[in-house]
Amino acid sequence: MLAAPPEEIAQILAPHPIFARFDSASLLAVAAQCGFATYTAGTTIMREGDPGSYALVILEGEVDVFVELPTGPVKMATIGRDRIIGELGVFTDLPRTATVVARTYLVVVRIEQASLMRLSAEYPSIGVAIIRELGGRLASMNRSLAYLTHAAEALGRDEYDALLLDELTGQSGELATFARAFAGMAAEIRAKQNRREEMQAAAEIQQSILPPPLAREGATEHIDLHAEMHPAREIGGDFYDYFLIDSTRLAITVADVSGKGIPASLFMAVSRTVMRSITSARDMSFGMSEANRLLATQNTACMFVTMFHGVLDLSSGVLRYCNAGHNPPYLLRAQGGRITLGATGIPFGIDADMPYRIAETMLHPGDKLFMFSDGITEAFDAENNEFGTARLESALEDGRNRGAAELVRGVLGATAAFTAGAEQSDDITCLALVFRP
Repeated sequence: MLAAPPEEIAQILAPHPIFARFDSASLLAVAAQCGFATYTAGTTIMREGDPGSYALVILEGEVDVFVELPTGPVKMATIGRDRIIGELGVFTDLPRTATVVARTYLVVVRIEQASLMRLSAEYPSIGVAIIRELGGRLASMNRSLAYLTHAAEALGRDEYDALLLDELTGQSGELATFARAFAGMAAEIRAKQNRREEMQAAAEIQQSILPPPLAREGATEHIDLHAEMHPAREIGGDFYDYFLIDSTRLAITVADVSGKGIPASLFMAVSRTVMRSITSARDMSFGMSEANRLLATQNTACMFVTMFHGVLDLSSGVLRYCNAGHNPPYLLRAQGGRITLGATGIPFGIDADMPYRIAETMLHPGDKLFMFSDGITEAFDAENNEFGTARLESALEDGRNRGAAELVRGVLGATAAFTAGAEQSDDITCLALVFRP
């Protein structure tokens, strides 16, 4: 430590709140016990938890202040010229509450605890000034903590307003720095809350797009149909649809849009609207080609949709279908055995000029049609094993003699049991239809 004239150091100390309370004689006596010191950049000047025995007034340079957490050090502030650090180690016996590292080359005035305490016996005004300063800081801290507590409680009630911390964030010091960090965090939380509310609203809208349970009356009296869609996120790109085209024909669709989230959900809504608009076309092949053309035109996002779309004649059991690159549905025969309904074209939205072939099969009394998205077969367990086709077929055999709802829930239950402990990676959709003319 380098000695210096007491008058020079007294002039340096005088502007600081705690020393401003000292009378001239006390201030000169303290200044006579202080000196100049220097530190190189990167030097740890004070370490959290160590005993405090001195304080520093920064004349040139800056320091970074860190608090140690179990996860590592957290930077609380950068302090520069004319600021005092470590004063609690001079005025009390408390250990250091933070670690201080020289950010740049430092020139400081060093104040020793032993000298200050020794002088306070000779100059009672020093002790009085210290008590008043610490009392003022406690009052200020209580008020700051009250602001922060009020803001935190308001955030918990979803009533947070950034104006609650305006007075505190405009101040200097560590609590004000923390308040600014809290305000930033609160703003991010509020933004996420708003986004979550928007996503919940979007999910409700998407669920409302899906058709209600099929009424078993009139033409559909002998059709047992059940479908479920479970998105991997709040909203998804899978969808199913079914509706009567006329008194004898039932349209059924299961589709899977590429991607996830909002873009997939928007393309899903467009795809459903397109399919509903073309289903009445007498030439089914033309209708599918038109649907593909509409979805491929101006498709700047390069999205596509795999889709199984069928039209079931309820009077005859004839099922005419187009499988646009979708997972082949299973047709479980009432008399035993099963077949799959393979692809008749590529996914919609890729090539606007692609023609689509229409295939045909026959449903007999008691036959079951099971349609699904690849969220079933491509579901993974915690060890990254795939559910796969074999497990799906086993679940279908277990549900061969059940109704449509029981068949769907059996497959979903088998999938959930297999993937227990793993995050759902894709949207999951199932539709089962039992033909009972």
